[in-house]
Amino acid sequence: MSPRFLAALALATLVLAACSRVTPENYERVEAGMKREDVHAILGQPDEVSGGGFGGLSVSTETWKGRKHVVQVSYGGDTVVIKHIDAVQP
Repeated sequence: MSPRFLAALALATLVLAACSRVTPENYERVEAGMKREDVHAILGQPDEVSGGGFGGLSVSTETWKGRKHVVQVSYGGDTVVIKHIDAVQP
């Protein structure tokens, strides 16, 4: 591979990494009843995961942190039950 090709590939990778998937538009695409894998297809892998169980029910919350927004999605088992978005304060 030529150095020019490698430089172009590196630049393309940086540009794509800078494009956050954590947007109000993608947040709106997430709906109650969706499966976790469908949410990951929209928002990517979460930055944080927390959770536990209660009475045989597994509950977890995943958090995505973008430059302008933070999105949290909570699951009952593997299904979305609630979602929340906040603007990042400067």
